[in-house]
Amino acid sequence: MTERNRHIEVEGGVNIRDLGGYPTQDGQTTRWGVLIRSSNLDRITPAGQQRLLDYGVKTVIDLRDDEEVRDYPDVFAQVDAVDYRNLPLSQSGFASGAEYAHLGELYSQYLVAFRDNIGKIIAAISEAETAILFHCAVGKDRTGVVSALLLRLVGVADDVIADDYAQTTTQIAHLVAQWREYAQKQDHDMRQFERDVASDAESMLHTLKVLNSEYDGVVNYLRTCGVTDQQLAQLQTRLVSPREG
Repeated sequence: MTERNRHIEVEGGVNIRDLGGYPTQDGQTTRWGVLIRSSNLDRITPAGQQRLLDYGVKTVIDLRDDEEVRDYPDVFAQVDAVDYRNLPLSQSGFASGAEYAHLGELYSQYLVAFRDNIGKIIAAISEAETAILFHCAVGKDRTGVVSALLLRLVGVADDVIADDYAQTTTQIAHLVAQWREYAQKQDHDMRQFERDVASDAESMLHTLKVLNSEYDGVVNYLRTCGVTDQQLAQLQTRLVSPREG
């Protein structure tokens, strides 16, 4: 696999990409075909579903809350070939009315408010059968935080993680255009709208800076979430491979 394969074309799917091929700071790379980040899978076609099965997906971890799962069910929830797990990162409506200048501040609130949930998600990923696909609604916020924690854990540099997060901008641009038109017609607060649909690298860099300054790094943070040292070691082994010469 090469860099051009990162974005996985799936009929009916949006913002689906493999987290393999990223360099780590100790000279290794993240493995291809192990972790896949995605938006919701409620609209993928049977052909799209088969595409992911053929890609090797064995586990789907749904980060959405109960209401989202009920209203927009994941197509893999009833598929025997996949271990589907609903592990919400946040409760419904957490961001409603919250004060934050940019999404990095919101994600930093996630780290505090949803520590137990984050621990359960990371622990599940450490033990699940690969390939593991995890997703929220558009594959940006909750999925972005989980992706960042996993990539930082195995030594991917902050700027690379932020770049991975920012790739969502182009992946969902067509959706944002539709949402913006609707929001304008409904006379929504467009300042808040633009803040919340963004996926700027700076927001993720802010989150990673908080992770380092407030928790002395991702390992210590995940320990406070209840992730065991054995699970952390399993993730390191599963997610990285020696750099090809």
